[in-house]
Amino acid sequence: MITHHENEKTVVLSIFNETMEARLAQDKLATAGIESFLQDENVMGLNPLGGIELKVFSNDLAKAKELLATL
Repeated sequence: MITHHENEKTVVLSIFNETMEARLAQDKLATAGIESFLQDENVMGLNPLGGIELKVFSNDLAKAKELLATL
């Protein structure tokens, strides 16, 4: 499936220590129509220092930051 983000890069919006917290932020973005991705979610137990990266497309970064500021 090709989205309107076809040639756009993803950027790290935030890093979380807890999977639940990362998913809550991702749900809030999805409700606002912002596509996001979790990276390193499944390796948290192996490398707890790395954290879970919440990524968005670069064009959505400003709006996503604004939304997460209200969490």
